[in-house]
Amino acid sequence: MQHCAVIHWSLRRCITGLRALLILFIWSAAVLACTRTYRGVPATPVSTSLPAAVPQSTPTPLPIPTATATPTAAPAAQIEKGGHALRNGDWDQALAMYGEVLKSASDPQIQSAALLGAGKAYLAAGKYPEAIQTLGTLISQYPQAREVAWAHFYQAQAYSVSKDDLSAAQKYLDYLTIRPGVIDSYVLGLRADALFAAGDYAGAANDYRAALQAPSLADGTLLEMKVARSVALSGDLPGAIALYDDLYTRTENENTRALIDLRKGQAYTNLGQVQDAYAAYLDAVNNYPTAYESYSALQALVEAGVTVDELNRGIVDYYAGQYGLAAAALDRYLQKSPPDPATALYYYGLILQAQGGYAGAIAQWDKLIQNYPDHRYWDDAWEQKGYTQWAYLDQYAEGVKTLLDFVERAPRHPRAGEFVFDAAAAAERGGDLDQAAKLWERVGVEYPNDTRAQRALFLAGISRYRRQDYQGAFLSFQRALSVADNLNDRAAAMLWSAKSLQGMGQEGEMRATLEQASTVDPTGYYSVRARDLLNGREPFKLPLAYDLAVDSAAEQLKADEWVRTTFNLPADKDLSGLGNLAQDPYLARGAELWELGLYSEARGEFEQLRSSLQQDAENSYRLTNYLDELGLHRQATLAARQVLALAGMNDATSLGAPAYFNHLRFGTHYNDLILPLAQKYGFHPLFLFSVVRQESLFESFVRSSAEAS
Repeated sequence: MQHCAVIHWSLRRCITGLRALLILFIWSAAVLACTRTYRGVPATPVSTSLPAAVPQSTPTPLPIPTATATPTAAPAAQIEKGGHALRNGDWDQALAMYGEVLKSASDPQIQSAALLGAGKAYLAAGKYPEAIQTLGTLISQYPQAREVAWAHFYQAQAYSVSKDDLSAAQKYLDYLTIRPGVIDSYVLGLRADALFAAGDYAGAANDYRAALQAPSLADGTLLEMKVARSVALSGDLPGAIALYDDLYTRTENENTRALIDLRKGQAYTNLGQVQDAYAAYLDAVNNYPTAYESYSALQALVEAGVTVDELNRGIVDYYAGQYGLAAAALDRYLQKSPPDPATALYYYGLILQAQGGYAGAIAQWDKLIQNYPDHRYWDDAWEQKGYTQWAYLDQYAEGVKTLLDFVERAPRHPRAGEFVFDAAAAAERGGDLDQAAKLWERVGVEYPNDTRAQRALFLAGISRYRRQDYQGAFLSFQRALSVADNLNDRAAAMLWSAKSLQGMGQEGEMRATLEQASTVDPTGYYSVRARDLLNGREPFKLPLAYDLAVDSAAEQLKADEWVRTTFNLPADKDLSGLGNLAQDPYLARGAELWELGLYSEARGEFEQLRSSLQQDAENSYRLTNYLDELGLHRQATLAARQVLALAGMNDATSLGAPAYFNHLRFGTHYNDLILPLAQKYGFHPLFLFSVVRQESLFESFVRSSAEAS
């Protein structure tokens, strides 16, 4: 059984959710489970990514229940349960539910819905022949059902991962025939990919062009690159080169330009125009050395015996991870009285650092530092030298000295404040808290306009507090408070000021400061912790009793009334549906993409719609409800925050909004998954809810930034 990825990887990074945990304590009577039926709009999301492998299996006709189902449940309820299991990644349970419906129900609408659900479950489980057959049954037996178009699309997906690309292309076309004008750009792009994989490059080029003409948020540059590539492989090399030339002038992306150079070089080579090919390859090597494709261009030049500037060759090899080749190229360059030795020395140091030759790397950077003070890599050489000393060699004092020597040499350099900050961090890592505190204070005093100044003053206070210099810590925290420009930083400085006062034995002043801190940022960690200290609560003490039940329907009705009153809407204004948003093209595309499992693309369309409604409270509220019930909890939270902002509420005052908003923002979505996991692994449920919120805002198709699994 596979569950939503958002739950699994969140367990691996639980400590990051502590701040959100405290927020959930405020709203521990949080909201309902993740699925409801939106008033007037059905929500039918599916959450999965398709497995890559194609199992060798023989199709088995439905019904085939593979887990215990409830035979007496109403078919519509079984369909809903199947959809819920599908969203949770429990393919076997989903198939059992749908199979039970197919055995017991006679209503064609119920039958077609069950067949579509079963086809999607087979597809998600990697059982592609079964998926194709089940969806085919839906298409043949219920040709008028609304699910038929979607069945064609999912069949196309199954054919595609089965490497039957021509069948996939036909099925995408079948979908477009039934559902034209909704998400044409996206589906045409997928059909073009299938045709390209099948070797029909002319057909692919036509569909890519058509995709460019249809409205969508798809990456136009990528589609244009695909057009040019298809044209080239279809045999029209001059036409492809012209397309590449046009795109090269319109894009500023260096990686795209390097890829264009590589493709042009290949096209010119096939045309026998080798000098033009070499010119394209050289453009990539000389102008875009950090791009991956430039290494392929370099290889083509070297194989052809074309002379390449050794400096650029070394840089390209370095970014490709070819350190031996890079060092050899830079050696050759430095032996010939080169015009830019400083750049070679800088990259030579990076190469040696990557190979573990730290002393040699420092020696290269020292040459640059001593001999080329006006060079663009001069400050980078100082930085790399200091970093190598403290991070790789554990020479903290030497690293600090290097960074401070730079500042002494160039006190007005734009990066001087950054170097002092980094020197303080190195000193702290090395255990010299006194020096760290003094250096962080120096950032705040000497470089007050540096973006790190407030943080530096705060860290100076932390370092002094750790040394039990409570008077010095208090002064640093007060300085940090005086320049704090957001609620979180103000609350943090106040909390630690209070702790410093406590260290000095000033209990009365400590409590007064905690009182202030507790109200500055009510939903933030530091204000919540201040309230804990005032109430004598231990850090992160979990409540023994909590209630996750809530009457969401009643709360939403109260929220409806609050929206009408707050934004002066007519008293009889019905807010239960989408209103005129139902006709919005972004919403139409997003809803269709969501139905078809193209979640990232759907999110993009919905996000564009949300952004367009930043000054529209009524429709932001309608969108909030729709997205939450669809399962896009992250975007729903952002839309809800938009409504509260238009009502003049910030994080501090938004807790006074109707409970519906706060239960939505700090909800207990996916509780049917999280509660059993909490019991199994011995975690408090509120802790796990907070972790998932912190990691993803309950967005089920995201991945951890640390790629945890």
